[in-house]
Amino acid sequence: MTEKMKAAVLHGIGDIRFETVDVPTISEDDVLIRVKYVGICGSDLPRSMISGLTGNTAYPLILGHEFSGEVARVGANIKKVKVGDRVTVAPLVPCGICEFCREGDYGLCDHYAIIGTRVDGAMAEYVKVPEAHVLKLPDTLDYQTAAGVEPSTIAYHGSAKAEIMPGDTVAVLGCGPIGQFAVQWAKVFGASRIIAVDIFEDKLALACELGATDTINSKECDPVERLHELVELGADAVLETAGSKFTQEQSLSMVKKHGHIVFIGISHGELPLSAKSAENILRSEITLRGSWNSYTAPYPGRAWDATLDFMGKGDVVFKPMISHVIQLEEAGEYLSRMANRKIPFNKVLIEI
Repeated sequence: MTEKMKAAVLHGIGDIRFETVDVPTISEDDVLIRVKYVGICGSDLPRSMISGLTGNTAYPLILGHEFSGEVARVGANIKKVKVGDRVTVAPLVPCGICEFCREGDYGLCDHYAIIGTRVDGAMAEYVKVPEAHVLKLPDTLDYQTAAGVEPSTIAYHGSAKAEIMPGDTVAVLGCGPIGQFAVQWAKVFGASRIIAVDIFEDKLALACELGATDTINSKECDPVERLHELVELGADAVLETAGSKFTQEQSLSMVKKHGHIVFIGISHGELPLSAKSAENILRSEITLRGSWNSYTAPYPGRAWDATLDFMGKGDVVFKPMISHVIQLEEAGEYLSRMANRKIPFNKVLIEI
């Protein structure tokens, strides 16, 4: 008899059903994981409730790519983990053959898949993954915190590109979960002053709890002017995590000469620049970089090693960022309410 499990299955835009489905059948190179916690990512909202799936993805699909769990079963060829191991998973599956994969830039793969977006993910009792993507947790890292490893790696990857030096002033624009992790990584990298910018006071308060030294509510003032009141010459580095054309352009006037700006947030929109902003790029010799995913060689890369290490030591935390812990059968309701902004939320976890 085929084994069964509970899952939140996406059948179409706005159509998530709590169903009984088959437990995934693993190959000799796969690991079956009993899911403990899975986070709802901002990217899950359009896929499930707004614009639908893209690329070669098809319905039905089980979402969920930020998760932790316990190894329940291993294939015959598995050497790295065993049944009972506590793990998290690097969800990006690179093609392995494109130019960027051959160079070890797996995050830039031309033909990648992501567990939970192209193949079934972790909004279920069980999920199967290839062995190379399974990472054992330090003994000090609990399952709930480990569900935050993937978004933390995104913030690490972008923060590392900013070349933050001890004593630097860093501005973080956007204080959602990625921005909240960016605040913490800026502190780890040695920033002595971290200026958090957002339009919500609760997110700014949390940013302070996580290490920000100053805050700017950009709904109440001109954030560029206010930042230069705090630090006359501008920030040494700016981490833009909001993915807004407004904060992206503001970053160009917030950074000091020879400073570094990293765009981490996804805008899905145009970025028209004023003459002043365009001039700043040239006259201030600004370094502007993009940051995408978090995967490098050896797979999954330094961002993952660093996150497991610093989370395990408690230097990077996740639990203060969790606003809701819900059950699997509530996934459809919460995704809808989140997409339609009917509830205030920060990070929502599903407990399996």
